[in-house]
Parts: sequence; C-alpha cells; structure tokens
Amino acid sequence: MSDIIDINEFETHLNRDDIQIVDVRNKSEYEEAHIQNADNVFVGTLEDHLDEISKDKTVIIHCQSGDRAAIAYSLLRKNGFKDVKNFSGGMTEWLAAKGRTVH
Repeated sequence: MSDIIDINEFETHLNRDDIQIVDVRNKSEYEEAHIQNADNVFVGTLEDHLDEISKDKTVIIHCQSGDRAAIAYSLLRKNGFKDVKNFSGGMTEWLAAKGRTVH
C-alpha cells in the first residue's frame, strides 16, 4: 500500500483546513480519547457513510494500530477517493509519543 505516512508527517497535517482526519475506530474507542478535530467513521460502517468524507480535501485515516486503517484505505480508494493517506501508527504510536488527545 502506498500513501502511508509516519507520525512526523501526520503532525504537519493537523489543524489544516485542507485536511480531514478520520478515526476509523469504534465509537467507544473514539470517545475514550481521540485526536482533536478527527471525525469518527467506524470502518465497519464506512461505506454507508462515504458522504461524511470529503473528496475535496486530503483525507488522513487512522485507527488504533493500523489494521482497520488499511481496510479503510482500500475501501476509500475503491469508492473513488483519490487523496487518501494512512497514518499507520495510529493511536498506539500517537499516545506513545505523548500526542494530545481530547475526550
């Protein structure tokens, strides 16, 4: 898979108007702690909620450790999303690096 980004590149995309961050974990994981301004669209219902994801912005997806994000990446590409990136380290790497979260 291409378009995998690391935590350093991910940080450069935070809080930008031309970026949509999508957390594909489940609702309870998201509510426990998530990255500020990340939208929550569970990977299991992603194809039912494609209208919530922008085709005009770069979309960066992440999950807990990378597996669900890889699935979400494939689903988005299959559904015509061109500018998708996968922060494969996910929340595991983000929390280990002491990244800020909101609840």
